[in-house]
This record gives sequence, C-alpha cells and structure tokens, in this order.
Amino acid sequence: MNYLILAAGRGSRMGNLSSYLQKCMYPIMGKPFLEWTIGSLVANRCFNVETDRLVLVVGHLQDQIKAFFGDLWCGTPITYIEQTEAIGTAHAVSIGWQACMQAEGTIIIQADVWAEPEFYEDLINHSFPDVLSVHRHVCSRRHDERVDLSDGRITKAWKGTSPYVECGIWKFSPTLVRWMMKRKDDEYRALASVQAAIEAGLPVGSVERKRWIHLGGTEPTVQANLKQVTRFLMDRATP
Repeated sequence: MNYLILAAGRGSRMGNLSSYLQKCMYPIMGKPFLEWTIGSLVANRCFNVETDRLVLVVGHLQDQIKAFFGDLWCGTPITYIEQTEAIGTAHAVSIGWQACMQAEGTIIIQADVWAEPEFYEDLINHSFPDVLSVHRHVCSRRHDERVDLSDGRITKAWKGTSPYVECGIWKFSPTLVRWMMKRKDDEYRALASVQAAIEAGLPVGSVERKRWIHLGGTEPTVQANLKQVTRFLMDRATP
C-alpha cells in the first residue's frame, strides 16, 4: 500500500502566518500538526513499514518539512517529491504517484487533516478499491465539495447537494489515479476528476467520519477552528 500525503499547499486561509510557516507545521503541544497526522497514519494496524511506502508531496516552505522529518521518521522511510506548480490537488496526486508503487492502491491524505488509526483501517479494508471519506456537515459553505450518496456509494463527488462533504482522506486504485489529470476547471481538482471517473462508470464507495479534524477549516472562523483542533488533540493526548 502507498500512503501519499499532500503537503505542498500555501494555506492561504491562515493569513500572514502561511508566509513564514508551512500550514501543516502548525505546532500543537510542541509538535507540528503533520507529525500528529503521520503518527496516527503509521499506527494503523494495516501499516507495514517493510512493504508500504510513505510519500510526501511538498512545495511551499518545503524545507521546514524536510528538516523536521528527514528521510527516516521514527523508523519509517519518507520519500519527498516536489510540486513545482500549484495547479491543483489532482496534479499533486499525479506528481506524488510517480514515487509510489504503481501496481498498489494508495491512501491519499491532505496534510491538514487528522484521523484515528482505526479510520485508516476502515478505509483500507473497505470492499471498494476507490473510497472517499465523508462527513455530515449541515452548515457547510463549501458547496463545491459537497457529495451525494446512495447506499454508501458516491453518486456525485463534486458540487453535490447533500449535507455531506468530502473530508480529505481517500483510497484510490491505480485506475482512479490515472483519471486525475483528465478534467480541468480553473485548476486540476481531484474531486472533479473523481466525478469524471464516476460518470464513466467507476464505482466509488464512502466511509463516514463522525468528526472532521481539519486544520484548514474556516467554521465558525479560522481562529475558532484552530482552537477546536488544538483542544481535540490535547484532550486525546491526555490520559
């Protein structure tokens, strides 16, 4: 299995902070958010350090990430690949996949999202080769990232109308990865590409998250969301 973390973005929602700090390196309890994400990822019982591959797509302020994690983090090798143009998540996936085992499935994680190890296990063990994580988020203003569902299957991955939003953790087969650069709106968007694959007949499943831990969230405000994420991880780390 490949584990591909998309960590190239600028994080413009965080304002001036993103001009000198890579968003995923935002510190919580003395360690960057990305360390929380990777720590949980490799703690899932399906992860095998001998046979799985961890790849980070980097770009904006990439030296901060490389300096902290190096090529070997807590016994887990890390491969870095640079996204030199910020032209969308589908492009980032395509770039990162160049460093992956291309006959294997890939767990793809936005670097500003955290999930429990058990969630990764559910995603990996899902019967569908292609799966999106979703969350019921009634107050969402993120209309483009709403998804439509039917019996656990994604019927619309982009600009849906349901209360559910996609929340940044995916399982892609090699087939779906190859769809990533086939549709462009204002940029190469992963979810728009997933929708193109669905329209062509590719089945895509879903796993629901009860809570969405998203460092880049904006509701009710960016500042309030940061406080909520910090409190959640602090509470989780406290016995």
